[in-house]
Amino acid sequence: MPEKPIPENDPVVSKSLAPHYVISMVILMATLFWALWDEDFGQRPWKAFQHEGKDRYSTFLKTARSQSRDSQKDVESSPDYQKLKQDYENASQNAAPRIKEINEKLRDLSTMILAVQNVFTDRRAYVNALTYSIETETSASSKQSKQKDLASYKKEKTAVEFPDGKKQDFDYEHLEETYNDLKNERTQLSAELGELIKPVNERKEKVDAYVSEHMVSLTPTQMAGLQDKTEAWTPKILQINVPEANIVDRCESCHMGIREPVKLTAAAMSLKDKKPDEYARAFTSHPEPDLLKIHDPEKYGCSPCHQGNGRATTSVEKAHGTYEHWLWPLFRRGNMEAGCQTCHAADMVLVSNDVGWTLSDGKDLFRQRGCVGCHRYEGYDKEPEDLLSVAQQIKQLEQEKKDNFKQADDLMKEADKAESNEEANRLNDHAVALKVTNSKLDLRIVQLDRSTKSLLQDMKKVGPNLKDARLKLNKNWIPVWLKKPSDFRATTKMPNFRLNDEQIKAISAYVWQSALTDPLPKHKPGNAAHGKELFETRGCLACHSIGEGEQLQGGTFAANLTRVGEKDNYDYLVRWVHNARERTRPYCPYEKKDIGPEDFKKKGLPFVFDLEHSRCPNDSHELQVQNMTVMPSLRLAPQDAEDVASYL
Repeated sequence: MPEKPIPENDPVVSKSLAPHYVISMVILMATLFWALWDEDFGQRPWKAFQHEGKDRYSTFLKTARSQSRDSQKDVESSPDYQKLKQDYENASQNAAPRIKEINEKLRDLSTMILAVQNVFTDRRAYVNALTYSIETETSASSKQSKQKDLASYKKEKTAVEFPDGKKQDFDYEHLEETYNDLKNERTQLSAELGELIKPVNERKEKVDAYVSEHMVSLTPTQMAGLQDKTEAWTPKILQINVPEANIVDRCESCHMGIREPVKLTAAAMSLKDKKPDEYARAFTSHPEPDLLKIHDPEKYGCSPCHQGNGRATTSVEKAHGTYEHWLWPLFRRGNMEAGCQTCHAADMVLVSNDVGWTLSDGKDLFRQRGCVGCHRYEGYDKEPEDLLSVAQQIKQLEQEKKDNFKQADDLMKEADKAESNEEANRLNDHAVALKVTNSKLDLRIVQLDRSTKSLLQDMKKVGPNLKDARLKLNKNWIPVWLKKPSDFRATTKMPNFRLNDEQIKAISAYVWQSALTDPLPKHKPGNAAHGKELFETRGCLACHSIGEGEQLQGGTFAANLTRVGEKDNYDYLVRWVHNARERTRPYCPYEKKDIGPEDFKKKGLPFVFDLEHSRCPNDSHELQVQNMTVMPSLRLAPQDAEDVASYL
């Protein structure tokens, strides 16, 4: 086979590839060093935080330690401290001679016990072994022989050399007795030493406690301990793991000062003559250390309260969760209390020192400004939901009763046609059981009706009952109000719905035409001057306000009553002042309609409804017999109610 011809311009032999190799090698080495740097630092920015935090904290502790010494000197110069210190020194001096004497005796006793113990332990081991052999021996003669050996061994004398060089011979019993006596004497001396030291230590503890209690920060000794710990620090991930809640938070890998026992501020952790930077702000203490006492981070973590991505450590942006792939970014300063709502949604007031005011005020505003009227939120105005649930249960039980009655009647008819007495008795028993079940259902319905009565009394609405619009309002006032409520009453809770004229006319017509037309009792005009006196003295101004601008006085809980005369019917106002919860007609939640005189007349009952007469004439279920207002009864006489209404 012929050889292939060699190419004329072979790049391998015609030119050098060294530059290519050099360039490739440089790129490869650069990539290698970059990869090593990225692995050790690029992906671990928390290391830079920890190095910087260690340096700044050490600098801070050096300054703080010096200040702590000065502070401790001031504390120690106080008369109270000097008195405590003098008491301690006196107690120490009084006890010192006897303590010294006891310590010397204890040292001597320890050496004597050691000398006796070296001999005694060997002899005791032999005696115990021989005693065990005797106890397990089955032959009487052998046992007797071993007992003689044991008695003979115990009588043998052994020399004990004491620390002073003297030797003394002891048989076994004398040796054991001497050993026990020396140990008892040491125990007694140790007990006496403890009693002598106890009052000295108590006075020393009082001295130390006085210093700790009167120091603004830690003592110099405690500062030194912190400084040693800080200087020995090596970079590492700090992690909180709460398996029960699937929480892994590494926030303290950067926020190293959160749980430190000294207060660290951004200014204190800043470089000398520099403004606080990102490191200084990261190394501060928790702003409310008292919260950590009841919310231990080891149990609760950090992210349940503050949000953010507690596991991320590759960048500040990811750790704070402020990137597009994380759904729970860190709460900003203005919203930092929002995390409390995670666990404390049911608590209306939640304040600890300076924390919780914003959230508590927000909850109060949510209720006071009427937001609960439209926006449902768990824990607010839950009576309507409970009432709906109870009504549904009652309907289900009523239907079950009907089905049981029908089934019982069918069973009785089948029993009449049964071919045998046994079959008839079985069917009759089943029918009786269904009737017994209905009796139990009746009891359950009664219980639910009682719950309904309680819920109906507790249920309150943000706005007034518009079914009384014809009885209460001037019809020409309704469009004025709907146009912009705040123009008529600046402090109203009702929002501006930005309705056009046609919408306002339509709503006004609907409200007026849907309202009740029942007659109101007529009242004569009252004494306005006496009404003003009552209004100012019976507590009305605790909730309501009167006047406008600089003349405004009273509370902000309820409506301003300055312009009530422009919109309200006098007769209705008298009824409202006398008893704000009096309804024109009761409402039946079961039938979902107002019950009028005609419904009572059908059952031959008088048109009377109150808390004592709260059963529906149609279905015997509980009625809503009160207006759902928070306004209490002021227990005014009818004449007084007329006077207050005339004043308004």
